[in-house]
Amino acid sequence: MTRLLGGLVLVLAIPAVLPAGKGAEDPSAWTPVKIPGQQKAPEFADIAAWINSQPLTMGKLKGKVVVVHFLAFG
Repeated sequence: MTRLLGGLVLVLAIPAVLPAGKGAEDPSAWTPVKIPGQQKAPEFADIAAWINSQPLTMGKLKGKVVVVHFLAFG
């Protein structure tokens, strides 16, 4: 009985936690986040070969989200 009551409370509480309407799921309704700072990213240098794309520059990446994954073996 306790498990059933706990499940019922959880089911009733989920709508209160979820965002209201479709606005949170719609990327056109998102507002950009301003990150303070004046330091510019350095250009890529000393890259022997680009594997999955043409060579990239900071100008081509401006305004886009960039994820840099450093992989190290040790």
